[in-house]
Amino acid sequence: MSWRDRFFLSRLQSPLQYDPAMLDLSQVSAAVAVGQVSGRFTMHPQEHDSPFTASVKFREVQADQIVTNAGGDPGVVQGKLEGNLTAAGKTADPNALIGSGEIYLRDGQVQQYSLLIALGKILQLEELAHLHFDQASVKYHLTPGLVTVDELLLRSPHIRLTATGTVTFAGKMRLESQLAVNEKIRAQLFSAIRDNFEPTTDPAFAAVGFQVSGTVGRPKTNLVEKLVGQDLNDLGSVINSFLGGKKSGNSKKKKHPDAGEAAALPPSPSRATPTPSPEMTATPKVTP
Repeated sequence: MSWRDRFFLSRLQSPLQYDPAMLDLSQVSAAVAVGQVSGRFTMHPQEHDSPFTASVKFREVQADQIVTNAGGDPGVVQGKLEGNLTAAGKTADPNALIGSGEIYLRDGQVQQYSLLIALGKILQLEELAHLHFDQASVKYHLTPGLVTVDELLLRSPHIRLTATGTVTFAGKMRLESQLAVNEKIRAQLFSAIRDNFEPTTDPAFAAVGFQVSGTVGRPKTNLVEKLVGQDLNDLGSVINSFLGGKKSGNSKKKKHPDAGEAAALPPSPSRATPTPSPEMTATPKVTP
């Protein structure tokens, strides 16, 4: 079985019980991305719009294969996914889905993500380019046409990324996010950037807030603008140039950096070419 040619199940099996009032798959099991899925699916075909309920658990699912099957580049996300989903809906209306679930990434790490690599090089923070997570999880609930992210948490020894917000079934995102670093990381930053990190309820961390918008296929973020601040507009132009963006139309200088600039600022290994606007577009790599 496949969902939109992006998510694939194999070796699907279950005892099946059927009568005119109910279809019941009581012990569903299947393989997905090397891992296992189990659950139950019950539908009432004689009721209006054929309502159904479903419960699913999964474990040992290879995150890299899930991303690759969905059209992303291999090698970006490593680790194993596990979690659960309980949902109810109507067969006649695929958007009328409600429910809740959790996803955990075990032994997780993110590599080769263009935005993080660029920030890591600009800020001289190697940990940003190769994030190894002590904890990576997302808790969410479903309402018709909408996934609400109640809590997204990515934590490494020195960096913590959190977010809440919404993702529509069509893929449009709106997330309020926060990047927090401990004092060891904060002390390595330029003073003007360091001052943009504010104290949090956890005295060991300081944080900067930012937004993620766009779509799952092409997300956008103002993280660079928030990190750079209003006092470092020139550095913001350098960051955009480093990431492959064009210079502002108000500038009378040539559009491409000269050889000296190119040597000082090597191109990102990503194939993405972000836009020059304050909201930088990052190449999609992960589809949470």
